[in-house]
Order: sequence, then structure tokens, then C-alpha cells
Amino acid sequence: MSNTPKTNEPPVAAGSVTSSVPPAPGETGTNSQRSPESTIDRLRLLTGLAGLGYLAISVFARLPVAMLPLGTLIMIVTWTNEIILGGFAAGVVAISIAIVVPIYGVVAEKLGQRLVLLLCVLSNAVSIFWLISEAVKLQAPGGGSIPALLASCLVTGATSAPVAALARIRWAGESHRLADRSLLNSSLAFESVADVVATALGAAVTGVATLLWHAHATLLLVAAINLLTVTAFALTRLRHSSAPMPRPRNATEDDLERDRVRRKLMWFPVIGMGTLGLLLGSMQSSLVSLSQNFDSVEGVGLLYAVLGLSSLMAAIAINLLQARTSNWGAWLFWACTLTLVALPATMPGSIPTMALALVFLGVVVGICRIVTDSVATRVTPADSLELVMTSTFAALLAGTGLGLVWGAVLGDSQGYNTALLLPMFSAAAYLLLSHVYGLLWRKYFERGIWGGRHAERY
Repeated sequence: MSNTPKTNEPPVAAGSVTSSVPPAPGETGTNSQRSPESTIDRLRLLTGLAGLGYLAISVFARLPVAMLPLGTLIMIVTWTNEIILGGFAAGVVAISIAIVVPIYGVVAEKLGQRLVLLLCVLSNAVSIFWLISEAVKLQAPGGGSIPALLASCLVTGATSAPVAALARIRWAGESHRLADRSLLNSSLAFESVADVVATALGAAVTGVATLLWHAHATLLLVAAINLLTVTAFALTRLRHSSAPMPRPRNATEDDLERDRVRRKLMWFPVIGMGTLGLLLGSMQSSLVSLSQNFDSVEGVGLLYAVLGLSSLMAAIAINLLQARTSNWGAWLFWACTLTLVALPATMPGSIPTMALALVFLGVVVGICRIVTDSVATRVTPADSLELVMTSTFAALLAGTGLGLVWGAVLGDSQGYNTALLLPMFSAAAYLLLSHVYGLLWRKYFERGIWGGRHAERY
């Protein structure tokens, strides 16, 4: 989603001896293309290649991963009244998803995405029913087994289809094949918004299903959504363009040196996404702890949906406004804002005041997710994009899992007031990362007091 960079900032490098990736906007070259000027232009570009049906399917197919950890947390706490067990169970689900994301990426490259996704659909349905059965056993006095429950959580997470990561791989591969930087920027901007949509919609569906049906309703819906949408995503393909393939351009020594620097920096937004996941996961556990005091655990999904929906509106707004989000200044500004808006969420007096705090927190979290994805896209060399896009998704899930566990432990032992400090600490860590990234970017790529050792070359 990055806009035209300043002339003293480096373009996206080729990353190999020969590359079909064009120069970044603002750089001269026969393959250079101008990025779409509006969100409508970007959407038109994507629908021309994929179709609206594919875009819609790719959004709804992300719901299972968004719903599973929260649904598991609410189900376990509702049935056992043990927040620490619920937090560990949900955390195991999220972390196991994060662990298998890069594995599925490698396997899909060898065997194809369709086979991987269809196997995930079938195996995940079986593991979900296993998880529900183990949770049911725990309701009886002395019944059930905690190791068996956690094992079922591990398998359920490990068999979840990482649609978001595989969709990014599809777009990155197609944009690299066509050497179309505008397609890459547009597709990854869409992917960022689609992830936020899945978070918001998943929380809302979880909340409604839990309130109107049963505590395990969310997991049953996940199995059904998997069967319909993930299967459809597996069977749908991008429409390969008939445009002629551009001739690869030779990478200069400057390109190779620039790539070496970029590979040092590209992990900062990946870790940053992990801290955002830590914030979201700890907030889920903290909300369960808070709701226990008001005997309203079943409403946690709707309460968390407040954060998700405000995140969605902010993500859409920042795309429509075409705000600059890919530079270090945007990351630093919104990281500071996130730290500030996280403060009111640490001291709620009631459920309504917490909901109000979540509105403001959600707005900034949504923007921060867009900014982090944009920074990752901007700084990463072309030949490492698939790795980084997969890693950011995995980092978000890993952070969510750790936050679920950590928040549950503190909520159970110290109370919800202490647990609610975790989102603020996560925001502070996100701020620290943005500051260090900004210092290093200016050191290497900008003229000024730091010297910018590569700036004079661009």
C-alpha cells in the first residue's frame, strides 16, 4: 500500500542477479509502472485478474483461523470456569497454527496449494469434533484429561488452513511473474484489509453464536465454513494475464548491497506484527477475566467484536484516504498513538466503559496492522517477499497465542486489572521496534545527520 517514495529513499531491489521485478515507483526503467491512484483503481486491477468472487471467497475463508482461538477460549471458560485452562487451550491453537504456516507454504510449493487446503479441510473437521468431545468430558467431576484436551487443541490448530498466507503467496508469485509492482502493492493492501475484516467478522460471529446457541457453536461453524469457503478457495485460481512477460533486468552491485541491508531491516515489521498479536491475544484473555466478574463470559465475542469492527472501519478509511503508511515516520507516529490509546483500556470501570475504550483502541490497531504490512512490503527485497508475508502472518498468530496464555495466567492469579496491562506493554514494545527501525532506516538510506551511507547512490 505504499505510495511514491522520496527520491532519497531506495527503491525495491531486485534481489538476484537477474530479476523480472520492475523498479519501484519513481525509479526509471522500461518496466516501471505507475501505481493505481485510488482504491477503486486498485480494486479494479484485482478484480480484472481474480474476479470479485475470488476476493470474497478469500476473505470468508480466513474466518476459521480468526474464530478458532477465541471460540476455544470462550467454550473452555464457559464449561469449566477456569480461565487459565481456557487461555492455555486457545494459546495452543493459535501457536500451532503459527508453527505450521511456513511448513504448509513449503509443502504447497512442492505439491500445490489445492492438495494442502483440501487435506486441511478434512483433517480439521475431525480434530474440531475431537476438541469438542474432550471439552465436554471436562464438565463431569473428575472426567476428561487436560493433556488430551491440549493435544486436541494442538492438532486442531495444526490442521487449520492458512488461507491468508497462501493467498499472499499467490499474489506475490503472480506480481513477480508479470513484473507488476502496482499489482503487488494493490494485492497486499487488499490482503491487509481482508485480515482485519476476518478479525472483526470472526469475533462478531463468535459472539452471536455463543449467545444465541451454545458455547461450542463457534467451533461447529468453523467446520462448516471450512467445508464451504476453504474448499472453494482451494478450487479457485487467479486468472493468468495474457500480457507478455517482461525481460529480466540485470541487478547491479548496488542492488545486491541494498538487498543485504534490507534483509537486516525486514524482520522488524515481522516482529512488530508479533507484538500486535500479543496485544490482541492478551486483550482476549483479559476480556474473559473482566467478563467473569460480571457473569457475562458468553458476551466476550461481541465485546471483542467492538475492537474488530472499529479496526475494520479504520483500515478501510486509511485505504480510501490513500494515506502514506509505508515509511518509518508513519510507523513511529501510529505506534506512539497506540501506546496512548491503550492506557484507558487498562482501567475499565464497567463493561460499557471498556467497550468505549475498545472503540478507540480498535481504530489505532487497525491502522497499525495496515502500516506494519506496508512497511514489510516496502523494505523487503523482491525475492524474499513470500517469506516475509508468510512470516508476518505467523508472527501475528504466535503473538496472539502467547498473549492468550500470558493474559490468562495473570487474569487467573492477579485479576483482570493486572492482565489488562499486557496490551499496553505490547503497544510499548511495538513503539520501541518502530523507533529502532526508524533509526536504522535513516542511518542507511537517508541523507542528514546520520550520513545515509547508501543515500548518495539513489
